[in-house]
Amino acid sequence: MGEESEAPARRFPWSLRDILSGREIWMCASCFTCVDRCPRDVGFTNISIALRNLAAREGNIPLVFREQANTIYSTGLAYKIPTSRLRMREKQGLPPLPEINAEQVKALLDATDLLELVKKAGEGK
Repeated sequence: MGEESEAPARRFPWSLRDILSGREIWMCASCFTCVDRCPRDVGFTNISIALRNLAAREGNIPLVFREQANTIYSTGLAYKIPTSRLRMREKQGLPPLPEINAEQVKALLDATDLLELVKKAGEGK
């Protein structure tokens, strides 16, 4: 019988550094369901968002969110809508999608230094 290697268990309680460099804080969907169900009225979603902000300042942003930030910056949307989707909408007689003012979105994101955070996170990965 061969030895099975197991991943080392994470210790608890975690340190703040462990939390900010881990994946767990990025798993929250920010749906506020936990807040609705919590018998102690703990605003965990707000805590999760604050932890993500701290992690981002440390350069810990998962690749998927860095890519999404770049897409939002360039298009004003969370994902680029394929031309085929736009043609299909037209073919189905659906109205065109509303125009997005990407320059306004860029101005907002520039004011928050989002791209600098994304760049910093990309350099560390």
